[in-house]
Amino acid sequence: MKKIFYWFLLIFSILMIFGGINEVTQNKLTFIDIFMFAIFISLIVFSIVKLFKHNHLDYKSNKSNTNHKNISNSKTTQFNNVQSNDHIRKNNITHDIETNNTKKVKQVKPITNNKTNTLSKDQVKLNENVQENNQDLVIEVKDDNNNNYHYDLNANDILILHLNKNREVGKEVKNHFYLLENKINVDKILNKLINLGFLDIKSNFDVSLPYLKVPELKDILREYKLKLGGNKPELIERVKTNIDENAIELPQVYVPTSKGNEIIGETEYILHFYNSPIISLGSAHKIAKEVLNVDDKIEYIYLYLLQQNQKSNNLDHRTANIINNLVFYYKKTNKNKNVIRKYTNYSTYLSVAQGIHSAAFLYSDEENIIDRLFIYFNYHLEYYENMLFIDNVNRSLFKNLFYEDVNSFEDTDKNFCDDICELLFAQIYNNINITLNDLPTINYILEKIKKENELRITKYDF
Repeated sequence: MKKIFYWFLLIFSILMIFGGINEVTQNKLTFIDIFMFAIFISLIVFSIVKLFKHNHLDYKSNKSNTNHKNISNSKTTQFNNVQSNDHIRKNNITHDIETNNTKKVKQVKPITNNKTNTLSKDQVKLNENVQENNQDLVIEVKDDNNNNYHYDLNANDILILHLNKNREVGKEVKNHFYLLENKINVDKILNKLINLGFLDIKSNFDVSLPYLKVPELKDILREYKLKLGGNKPELIERVKTNIDENAIELPQVYVPTSKGNEIIGETEYILHFYNSPIISLGSAHKIAKEVLNVDDKIEYIYLYLLQQNQKSNNLDHRTANIINNLVFYYKKTNKNKNVIRKYTNYSTYLSVAQGIHSAAFLYSDEENIIDRLFIYFNYHLEYYENMLFIDNVNRSLFKNLFYEDVNSFEDTDKNFCDDICELLFAQIYNNINITLNDLPTINYILEKIKKENELRITKYDF
């Protein structure tokens, strides 16, 4: 009934407006005419608004009726859905596993160019070497239904979890360079971690007392007229034994839940890569979270980067940086000595090769070129000094190992490797008399690069 009334009011007002316009065209416009125009325009707006609301309510009513029917139908099956939820999850997992099996389990393997279906010899050897040293690193896409909570967190969330686990409330890690540079809201993320069940805030004797300093513990004991002597563990035990836990104010502490500890255990790589110069934290997290059955995800990420880097045009420089970081990690974790030596030698080879190309353009004086090349040994100079002075590796064996290690990654010239070793020996043994004549292969490469550069300049000299 209201709807009919509003339609009538709308039509009546429009007719009155047109009638008024006709009257005004014949006679003069008066104040009463303006007043009546304002009233009828208001009635038109009022009628349109009411009709719109009426239609909107009808739509909502129809929609709610439909939803009510759906909800009613769903209630009859809700109990069955809850009971079968685990069964559905298992079926989904089984389906994903079957799908992965049909596609075959992905492994670290050579990356091929679809257009040519071939790789350069050096790239193939590098791939084979990475695969040989990393046979156990198997890629399997994680099932989203398994450990879903892992996907609730991004890399920054997990970093904040690592940095603030078991920290006292009010003393959160906030002023780290990475956090400031990326404008990370630590408080917001901590609230998120608490709400999602990764962190709890606890305050009890077991959790909080270790955060009190010795003078603070003594103040508590003094207040209760208890003995003040002893070391910190003794003071803590005396507080626990003689004082009611609820009688004193204790520090609050961020304590990881079992779910939080599981994530922390799975994501140790976060602390390694969050300030890395070679990969962003987000990229490292993306690579790591997509693999299973990999005990050392830090190593896996480095080897993955090495493989992917083969697509880059600046192979030597980028690869050397990745391998340098990998070697430092291997040394820190006491990796097999032969693996450390192999990657160290290849890193040095790439660095010096890159340095020779740079020196050919920057320097013309022989002495300066040699001094310049010495710089490229600095990354691992201490390692080589220990090989020669502590492990007592003789020069001949050193040269053979160096060549074999480099050759396991890419085909190289034995004479070039020998020259690199001689240059290294000159730096370690402080041989100031060495000249480019003592390094014939390096000298040849330098001269070749210089001539190519001169031809290029002549060609484009207008």
